[in-house]
Amino acid sequence: MTLSIVIVEDDDLIRAHLADIINASSRCALVGSARNGAEAIALIEQDLADVYVVDLCLPDADGVDLIALIKRSCADARSMVLSTFGDAKHMNRSIRAGALGYLLKDQPDASLIDKIVALHNGESPVTPSLIKVLFKNAMDQDDNKTSDKRFERFALGPREIEVLHLLIDGLPIFNIGDRLCISSHTVNQHLRSIYRKLDVHSRAMAVSTAIQYGFLEP
Repeated sequence: MTLSIVIVEDDDLIRAHLADIINASSRCALVGSARNGAEAIALIEQDLADVYVVDLCLPDADGVDLIALIKRSCADARSMVLSTFGDAKHMNRSIRAGALGYLLKDQPDASLIDKIVALHNGESPVTPSLIKVLFKNAMDQDDNKTSDKRFERFALGPREIEVLHLLIDGLPIFNIGDRLCISSHTVNQHLRSIYRKLDVHSRAMAVSTAIQYGFLEP
């Protein structure tokens, strides 16, 4: 299966570089690129892509607003942030809006394709250093609460907490099952229960909420 990709990026050099990476892959096909919010909205309204790679800082729009629009308008599409911003505020806003992956720009290479495919397959690729940012933000906000009280707030069971820890590590469902010696079907049951208790709708949002409320220790 070839995934259709839209790039939203205002920097001409970066946009061209991303296009080259995608066009060189047999697993992805570039179906559109946007230099600004207006062009991005026009592409989103056409519902062209499986995956949207979105920069947060555009000359005429907030990338977070575009991610929210993608979530509302493109039921089967997924959004991945590719940004220079690596702070908790931008990450939390993006995830809440519907982003399912968050990567720092640095110098994207061919491994971006693996991350796009992983995103489409239900994983939530995140630049490893950013996990620490989210943890630190959670601890700074909530240093005085105990873990037991945090668990009580969401009524999470011990196995659900274990699953959340492995989500933090970015493991796919079958690896979580192997690690916990349970079936993928059982992992999915735990995920559905976790989503319901946290009032979220994706792996990325579950991880963000867990870190935000500080009931998973780094």
